[in-house]
Amino acid sequence: MTVDKNREKRLRRALNKCGYALHKSHEAVSPDNLGGYMIVDLQTFGVVSGSRFELDLDDVQDWLDA
Repeated sequence: MTVDKNREKRLRRALNKCGYALHKSHEAVSPDNLGGYMIVDLQTFGVVSGSRFELDLDDVQDWLDA
């Protein structure tokens, strides 16, 4: 679990440097909330990826690498 938390923190910092934020779902899983992560543009506060919190940390890393 600690490894995931460290990875999450590292990805948050990397996204922040690029002008994005990483949001984690804290709500119960539903059709509109799949319990994962979302990437948000800090200037417009628009969702860039993961509008249904469907991203996992691998997806976030892939998005950053693209």
